Amino acid sequence: MTNLLNFNRWIVLFFGIFISSILLIVIPGDQFVFRSLSITLIASFCICHYLYKRYSKGLTLQADMMIGINTLMQYLLPIFYLVPYYNTKPNMDIWNHRYVFALTSFVALLGQTMFFCGYESIRKDLNFPHVNRTLRHIKMGNMFIVLAPLIVLTWFGRIMLLQNGCYYQIFTSDFQFISPYFSVLAQFGRYGLIIVIALFAIAFSEMNKKKQGKKLSIAILACLVEIGWYLPSGSRGILVLIVLGPIFAYIFVMRKLPKKTIILILLLGIPILSVLYSYRYVASQYFSVSEINLQKVPDAFLSALDRTEKEEKGSKVYRIMDRFYDGKNLNHLLIHYSHDYNYEFGATYKNILYIFVPKFLYRNKPVFSTSLGKWYQLVGGGSTPITFWGESYINFSWFGIIVCSYLLGIFMKCYDYIFIRNAHKPYWCFIYVFGAITILQLPTEAFVIWVSYLTKFILIAFILTYWHLILKKSVSVEQRHSTVIKKL
Repeated sequence: MTNLLNFNRWIVLFFGIFISSILLIVIPGDQFVFRSLSITLIASFCICHYLYKRYSKGLTLQADMMIGINTLMQYLLPIFYLVPYYNTKPNMDIWNHRYVFALTSFVALLGQTMFFCGYESIRKDLNFPHVNRTLRHIKMGNMFIVLAPLIVLTWFGRIMLLQNGCYYQIFTSDFQFISPYFSVLAQFGRYGLIIVIALFAIAFSEMNKKKQGKKLSIAILACLVEIGWYLPSGSRGILVLIVLGPIFAYIFVMRKLPKKTIILILLLGIPILSVLYSYRYVASQYFSVSEINLQKVPDAFLSALDRTEKEEKGSKVYRIMDRFYDGKNLNHLLIHYSHDYNYEFGATYKNILYIFVPKFLYRNKPVFSTSLGKWYQLVGGGSTPITFWGESYINFSWFGIIVCSYLLGIFMKCYDYIFIRNAHKPYWCFIYVFGAITILQLPTEAFVIWVSYLTKFILIAFILTYWHLILKKSVSVEQRHSTVIKKL
């Protein structure tokens, strides 16, 4: 095993592609268990090997790490559970996706390898520098002053959505049709996590243990407020992101994994996620559409727990794995799209032109999310993501998976480069960590959403930094005036 880890990461990646392609041809499709597990194992090892070799000297939150982890979590690792599950319960796989698991894993390895190639084709050895000194100069009080406008906008957006009965819809695109302003308000509402990340990053960079304890207390309190806001909705996705906020802040500052914390969260989180699946269905019995009542959460949670316990053994883990496995959407497109439709030839990318146009100025602005239901309504509903590789395939077939992945790697390296150049500015650091959490989800989305999110993060970082400079200059001017008055 040690000898394998010493191999060049590029040799391992391309050799893995070669072996996987041979196995796809040699192993018959009806032997889906061996075919799927062998190719998925090769793909998982190759990507893990790349990340190990690339970040063995210290972790960062750069895009190749984030997207590599997403590929493992949402395209590869769930297969190790789903294959034996579907083998014993084939009736649960109504679309026969299990027979294309192997091909989907091969596409994930091919696309991820081309992404790595594009990412490292520009400034290969560029890594995010240590930020401890940068963050130690920031006082929490000053940070709250700088982020005050963002805090106001965040809670204004949340309260407005709550009052208009859209609190339980903020994770779908439906509410955007109620009012052209709701899309902007929903985006503001998500920025509360930036404050949590900033507080934890400042706390982890503090050298004095006593001061660090006080700062961590404030950061934990802010994190609990975020959890308290979203908990009644039962949204598993956003709650997971909130938990990831402190973990990512720790990795960003300390350059290592908080292993004990992650193990504890996994042990507690997996049972909670299975209950939250049922919680979302019973919540309507306890909450109105314009109500957040934490006192009712325990009763709703107990009702969901009772419903979960009555379910068939094994279905809880299956639901979590099936939910994580967004490869099934790519899977369906690989099987059917070329037989059912003509290729799009770039048509899905036209919405990029509308990124900087607010919906309240242009009422006909298209919704950026491109769901599988647009082509296969019975398979994917309104929020089922098409995935980046799925979009590449329906536009340009296999050529799209190869070329679009390579171009995405270049695009993400440019994004990282902008933040690395500004790593000495603390508010760029906070937004970068927040952006890393978002990037972790993006491979399941269409490319227009990538561009929309990442350009906004750069804009927010620039605005906050400029606002910080204005406040510093105004304070220094006041200090000079007071000094002059004292001399007089």
